[in-house]
Amino acid sequence: MSLKFNPITKYTPKHYELLLEADPSLESIASYLSRCESFELTSNHQSVGIIAIMATESQTIEIMNIAVHPKFQGQGLGTRLIQSAIKFYSTNPSFEKITIMTGTTSFGALYLYQKLGFRCKQILSNHFINPTLYPHPLHENGLTLKDAIMLERTL
Repeated sequence: MSLKFNPITKYTPKHYELLLEADPSLESIASYLSRCESFELTSNHQSVGIIAIMATESQTIEIMNIAVHPKFQGQGLGTRLIQSAIKFYSTNPSFEKITIMTGTTSFGALYLYQKLGFRCKQILSNHFINPTLYPHPLHENGLTLKDAIMLERTL
């Protein structure tokens, strides 16, 4: 499969479908997307993955959303998205660290992020118990999602 990592200049409904794969709340996505720089992985002009990144602190960027189309999961595309973003931002002297947040029940994501060099920075208790951003309880791997883990690595 021939893949291209391209910046997104205008979000399409297909992009939102992908974003919702990782974050099931349009309210949550709307709270950060306008402040993000986003990229997509395409294969034959079809978007197969997306990553949205935002500057959060001095010298730090955060991956706010990363998703791979279900049909293409399990093929290393999430790794490819993160590695491409790290390569892109590592040439920018304004940034030294990259963070990512995920649910404590997101076992596959936690494994992937640690495999790519991210380390646990902080636990955010009851992060997903926020009716403004998550009006309905979230469930993953048979558990109710409540807490988030922030992970970090150098660029």
